[in-house]
Amino acid sequence: TGPAPGQSQAMLTACIASVGAAYLPSQRPAPGAPLCGSARGRAAVRCAEAGTLTQSAVDDWLGSAVAARGSVASGLLDEVRSEATDVVLAARRPGRKQEAWRRTDLSLLYGATLGAPSGRVGELVAGYVEEEEEAAAAARPRLVFVDGVYSADLSDTSSLGGGAYAGPLEQVPPEVREAVLESLREIPEREADPRTELGCHTFAALNQAALSDVACVYVPSGVAVDTLRLILLSTPSYPDSGAEAGASPQLAASHPNLSLWLGDGASLSLLQQYAGRGAYFCNGLSRLRLGENASLTHAYLQEQSDGAVHVDSVLATLAAGARYDANIVQSGGRLSRVNLAVRLEGRHSHASLNGIALGSESQLLDLHSAVRHVSPDCSSEQEQRNALAGRARVVFRGAVQVPHGSDNTTANQLCRSLLLSDSARVDISPNLEILTDDVVCTHGATVADLDDEMVFYLQARGLGRAEARVLLLEGWARSLMGEVPSEAATRRVAAKAAGLAREGAAREVRKQAMSSI
Repeated sequence: TGPAPGQSQAMLTACIASVGAAYLPSQRPAPGAPLCGSARGRAAVRCAEAGTLTQSAVDDWLGSAVAARGSVASGLLDEVRSEATDVVLAARRPGRKQEAWRRTDLSLLYGATLGAPSGRVGELVAGYVEEEEEAAAAARPRLVFVDGVYSADLSDTSSLGGGAYAGPLEQVPPEVREAVLESLREIPEREADPRTELGCHTFAALNQAALSDVACVYVPSGVAVDTLRLILLSTPSYPDSGAEAGASPQLAASHPNLSLWLGDGASLSLLQQYAGRGAYFCNGLSRLRLGENASLTHAYLQEQSDGAVHVDSVLATLAAGARYDANIVQSGGRLSRVNLAVRLEGRHSHASLNGIALGSESQLLDLHSAVRHVSPDCSSEQEQRNALAGRARVVFRGAVQVPHGSDNTTANQLCRSLLLSDSARVDISPNLEILTDDVVCTHGATVADLDDEMVFYLQARGLGRAEARVLLLEGWARSLMGEVPSEAATRRVAAKAAGLAREGAAREVRKQAMSSI
């Protein structure tokens, strides 16, 4: 058994002090200050749990992750953090022995020491804030969070109208504040079946235990908002707080959190962008709630730095007649895992899920999705595209669940993958769980290289083989990015796709050289 609710924070604070940590979990360290890293974090948690949990019952890495959390921007989150801390300290870290994480190697994350981010955005502002504004025909409302904390200087939501709100938790409208706080206390998959769960629980609990702020978006009933940009930036640790020689690498940890509510008949186009620089661990959690006949177009762009570890859970709940159109793009990060859970809780609700993952070098990009048709007369469609080169690995596990009573369900799922390297690997696992009659459900998967006939067609019109491959793969990526309201992001994704094609073309040249020997 664990500590009584609300006791973990006090015990953790007292014991961190007893082992000589430089700051309390509720205080932000000054630049250059020693961080509450792995060793001290583990000692603090073991001390805090003495008499209530055995040392082996508290996971070392999770304990250090809780101890390394930053300050809280709003006192409204104190209770949420305390309750989630109890859950984290009683949990175990996700690993390869669990079905949801069997194909995802997290050793890069667990081998690192977590520290505090510096908050120095630098060139990120020019690359992801100013560049987008210059490309847009008109200024869009913009909400920026740096390391999970609201940035008033970089945000501009003055063009929002109709009573819509986008900002930090502290200023959320009173009519939805209690509902938002209540939803934050709910930890996903707390009682989930380990055989079919997405794997959200532990990292979502850690997100809430380490919350600094919450990005809140609220659109009242009947109000339409064209495009809202939510930019979530991550920064590395302080330059002068590096680990000693021979110590484990350090990742700055941040825990961005999004709570989005659409009233009945409301509509919104959301552009959610993740970006950063340096080495860091970004552990996100997004909750999307759509009222009756509401409509959400969601462009999710994961463009993290090469040294980043990205974990995020996107949880969408749809009422009757609601529509959710998502475009999930993963192109950055050393290790990226996105959990996408959609619940169709009202009749005639619909979800359209499209995704693309572009992996190169030694990247690992993972998408686990689950669409649950809770109510009858609902429909869903999903298409996932993957392109890999180098030693990259992509994992896709998509589940469609149709329980008893969900008659007249239509669900289609397709995964298409392009392997452009002999060393690349893709793991695909489409799943249908149908427990009722009167349904139309399909799923399929393909794995191949670029079509030689298409390449030859372009060669016959004067292009070289390498140029033809670049054009095909770039167009393949742009066809999905056409639904993303960001020309700058489209250019970046197209450029990465073109790079993958060139790497694949180089492989063909090497093969031809070997065959001539």
